[in-house]
Amino acid sequence: MAKRIRYYYDEESCTFKPEQVTPQKVIINVSKYVGGSLVLAIMMITALFFFYDNPKEAHLKNVITSLEGKFNVQNEKLAQIEQDIDSLHLQDNKFYRSLLGSQEIDHGIWNGGIGGADYVEPNKPLVVKEAEERLERIQNKISIQNKSYVSLLSELNNKTEELKHIPAIKPVPGRIISGFGMRMHPIHKIRRMHWGLDMQASTGTPIYAAGDGVVKLAKISRGGYGKQVEIEHGDFGYVTKYAHMSKIIVKKGEKVKRGQIIGYSGNTGLSKGPHLHYEIFRNDKRIDPIDYFYGDLTPEEYVKLREEAKKDNMSMD
Repeated sequence: MAKRIRYYYDEESCTFKPEQVTPQKVIINVSKYVGGSLVLAIMMITALFFFYDNPKEAHLKNVITSLEGKFNVQNEKLAQIEQDIDSLHLQDNKFYRSLLGSQEIDHGIWNGGIGGADYVEPNKPLVVKEAEERLERIQNKISIQNKSYVSLLSELNNKTEELKHIPAIKPVPGRIISGFGMRMHPIHKIRRMHWGLDMQASTGTPIYAAGDGVVKLAKISRGGYGKQVEIEHGDFGYVTKYAHMSKIIVKKGEKVKRGQIIGYSGNTGLSKGPHLHYEIFRNDKRIDPIDYFYGDLTPEEYVKLREEAKKDNMSMD
C-alpha cells in the first residue's frame, strides 16, 4: 500500500505542497495523543470512583443498610420496654404505695441520669454510645422497681386485713363518662366541683362493692343522688358511695364482700341519663376514685381509664 502523503496550503506560492514529517512534529503529535488518552482515562476513573461502587464497597453498603434496619427494630423494642416499665412504675406509685401508705418513688430518682464512664472509646459510634446509655437507664429503672416490689411485699404481709377493705376495683365495667374535678353540670348548666366519677352503665347493670365493709346507708336521697348506697370499709377510713341506682339489694348494717352485687344502675335522682356515680371518701375527705382501680385492670387499661377521666366535659349529674 502506497504511503499516504499529507499536503498543506502554502499562501506565498498559492499552491499545495507536501507536508514534511520531522521528528519534532512526530513528538508533538504523539504527546497530543498520549495526553488526550490520559485525560480521558482520568475522567473515566473519576466517574467510576464517584458514581459506581466496587464489589467490596457495595457489600459494605448492603451490610450497613441491614444493620440500620435491625437497629431500628431494636430501638422500637427498647421503646416498648421503657413504656412497660413506666406503666409498672405508675401502678406502683399511684396504687400500691397509696394503698400501703408508703412514700412515692421520687421523680428525680426514677428518671435520674446514669453517670458515664471516665473513659470513652474514641472510635465508638454515637448511635452505639446512645444505645448503651439507654440500656443502662432501663437497667437502673428495673433495679429500682425490683427493690420497690421487695419493700412493698414486706409491707403487704403486715396489711393483709386492711387490703381486703380498700376499695380497689371498678364497681361497674363501663368506661368513664366524666371524671373527678370541675365539670359543667348537665341540669344547672354551671361549672361546679364533680366529687366522683360518672361511669357508663345502662339501667339494670350490676353494681359491685369495691371492697369488704358494712353498708352504712341504703336509701333514696333527697339531695339529687336518687337511690344510693354507702359502704364503710372497716376501721381504715374508707367509705364508698354508689348513686342513681335503679334497685338496691342490700340493707343498712349488712356485711358485704368485695365483688358482691349491692344493686343495679339506673337514672334516679338528679341525673341526665342512666349511669353510676361513684365516690370514695378517705378520713371524711373526698378523693379521686381513679387511683383505686388497679385491682382488676392491666396497666394499659388503667392508663386509658385515666385519660378518659381527664377530659373536661359535662358530667351526668
